[in-house]
Amino acid sequence: MKTISKVVLIIISIMALSACKNLLNQDSINTPSATPSNKSNNTKAKAGLSVKTFSSSEGFSCEVHVLSSEKGNILVDPGFYDNELAEYVKSIGGLDVILITHGHWDNIHALDAIVKANPNAEVFIHELDIPFLRDPHLNCSDINGFSLLVDTKPKTFTEGFYTFSGYHIEVMHTPGHTIGSSSFYFPEENILFSGDTFMLPFVGSADHPTGSETDRNTTINQFKERDFRDDMKIYPGHRGNTTYKEMMEKNIDLQ
Repeated sequence: MKTISKVVLIIISIMALSACKNLLNQDSINTPSATPSNKSNNTKAKAGLSVKTFSSSEGFSCEVHVLSSEKGNILVDPGFYDNELAEYVKSIGGLDVILITHGHWDNIHALDAIVKANPNAEVFIHELDIPFLRDPHLNCSDINGFSLLVDTKPKTFTEGFYTFSGYHIEVMHTPGHTIGSSSFYFPEENILFSGDTFMLPFVGSADHPTGSETDRNTTINQFKERDFRDDMKIYPGHRGNTTYKEMMEKNIDLQ
């Protein structure tokens, strides 16, 4: 009888140990592990960020910027679309978003061509500059000897915070050069696309349709009140790229 009891106890002990082992395994499967998450974040960080600037070779001054990372691809100011730019856009997998800082012809001249080549790209412009797309006087193409009429119908933004293609962006309404002039601040990337507003060595003039010296002065004063990092990269529409520190030191209107 004692022998039978010992056998039963041994069997019960084995079953209990087996159940505990299974439970531990089950907990291990269901408990999230921090390692894959950290590995994923490191991979994402290593993917990096690229901003490539293209200068027009079509007889007029214009700079197009293309921002690219694992988040997506954004083109700023579609003033031209030559073979070099088109090949680069193709090499990064096409565009997700096209942002327009203002409606002058040299910033929107190739919009229709770029949208045709990138039909899935979303296009955005400030709501106040929408009329420029179909008005040669407003977009200043008439004083350059032709009439630019853009067929693309962009979506609109106002001043505020947006997410475009995964990027968290502050749209800064910076009127003066045009009524809807805007700059795009990417705080996580430490980048500002400033169009024809903040350039070296001055702030874009108000001597164009809807331009306003009063608005321009307000824009200047508001920018001077902001606190950006010295190494923030600034990508204007003309006159080359710079940093916030250099902009504040050399731009005569920001002194």
